[in-house]
Amino acid sequence: MASEIINSPITFAILTGLLPSLVWLFFWLRLDRKRSEPFTLLFICFIVGAASVLFATLIQSGIRELMPDTRTRVVLFAAVEELLKFFVFYMVAFKSDFNDEPIDSAIYLITVALGFAALENIFYVISPTTQEGITAGLLTGGLRFFGSTLLHTIASALIGIFISLAPRSAKGLGILLGIGGAIFLHSTFNFFILQNDSASFLQIYGYLWVAAIINLVILEKLRRLPPNPLPIPNTSPSL
Repeated sequence: MASEIINSPITFAILTGLLPSLVWLFFWLRLDRKRSEPFTLLFICFIVGAASVLFATLIQSGIRELMPDTRTRVVLFAAVEELLKFFVFYMVAFKSDFNDEPIDSAIYLITVALGFAALENIFYVISPTTQEGITAGLLTGGLRFFGSTLLHTIASALIGIFISLAPRSAKGLGILLGIGGAIFLHSTFNFFILQNDSASFLQIYGYLWVAAIINLVILEKLRRLPPNPLPIPNTSPSL
């Protein structure tokens, strides 16, 4: 019975797609372990983040038909994904009373991003697993663990960092700068991947891990700051 479950391409794809996100989620949540966020809110962020992949796919399909230029599509695809992930965070956790520490916005955005990456990973792993076998699925899942899953994480974390660092009177500007930075990071990664050569592959993964380390250092600094004296106002940011 167990071997039948493991050998099922769909089951294997689900497990292989989920694992990278869950491992990264465990890693990043440890930054906030002293005042951890409520499980229910994190779970909702993760699930709704995953569901937003479906909307991203629909929008990107329309862009693909309307926009023949590959470079423009790369930027627009990245923008769609980063905007959708931010929208989920804004609707679910931005105004929450639990979003009361400098690191919290980044934690919720990371959770949304990893939900998004989990379902995206499943879709990417199903095809090679079904057509070429478990080894191909494992290779795809491993590459996404160190690449795309981490990319989604640090791009969304960047938005949270800008939100936390922006003055209360300029949260809208912080959001815009964060989303702009996330789109730039995401687009750059995708441009390098499109080069499809070993030098570009190594270059982009090095670039990605440097960005991850910088994010980690900043989040560690935010973790040590005291909680916000007042909850984030229950008003829409002035974009």
